[in-house]
Amino acid sequence: MIQTPITNQKVQLLETIVSSSEQMQDYFVPFAVDESILHHLVQFPSETFLHFWEMEDTVILGMTDTKTPYLEEGVALLKQRKYTPVVRHAGGLAVVSNSGVLNISLLFSRQNATITQVYEWMQELITRAFPEAIGEKEIQAFEVSDSYCPGDYDLSIQGKKFAGIAQRRFKNSICVSIYLSINGNQEERGNLIHDFYKESINGEETRWHYPTVNADSMANLSQLLDLTLTVQEVKERILTALLDGQCELLESEINFATEASYQKAMDRLNLRKV
Repeated sequence: MIQTPITNQKVQLLETIVSSSEQMQDYFVPFAVDESILHHLVQFPSETFLHFWEMEDTVILGMTDTKTPYLEEGVALLKQRKYTPVVRHAGGLAVVSNSGVLNISLLFSRQNATITQVYEWMQELITRAFPEAIGEKEIQAFEVSDSYCPGDYDLSIQGKKFAGIAQRRFKNSICVSIYLSINGNQEERGNLIHDFYKESINGEETRWHYPTVNADSMANLSQLLDLTLTVQEVKERILTALLDGQCELLESEINFATEASYQKAMDRLNLRKV
């Protein structure tokens, strides 16, 4: 039986906060940190990391988004609305990261973990953190096709998506990441991505499928659970959920920014600037 990374583990904690910056390199930091940890886990497979990261007014694009026929026009729209576009390593499609959105990466090494198991571990962590999500407010995982970045492990309550999960692998190292819409203007986020695709596709037939985003398909966790939640409170809930799973929590003492894998990741991200 494969051991879950969220129970009986020693979990090393990291946090990255990216404020608005004129330096594109600053926006690459959380992705380069995750990439460096993946490489680190090849040598130290018994370790587990939890990385909280926040970004201000950023649209994180997937590689598929860069294949839209009018990408330049879509990017111009994002910049006009004061958002910075960044292209990530992992697959998937565009998501918004701004005030009220928390991103979490859980990183570990498992030789035989299936894709489904990894998604379910992240879903379990989120479910543990929100014991109020029961009955009609139970957290469910299924694709919300008219949300942005739809996938099989969209997390929703009463059909409204509040989170999406993705994973990336390097050898036996795994990074499973989630974005949580906690508070803020989720309708505006949805409309932004809707308008991005409208501009960047412009009605043309494409080889790849892009969602027709309906802003009403998504909502904040605060709204769905009728709670006043802050990003800091949600971080504390996640850590409590790990403690409830008999995990030991400690601050990571590794400066991943000094690792060669970090600089290589930054160089690759720099080549993907849009």
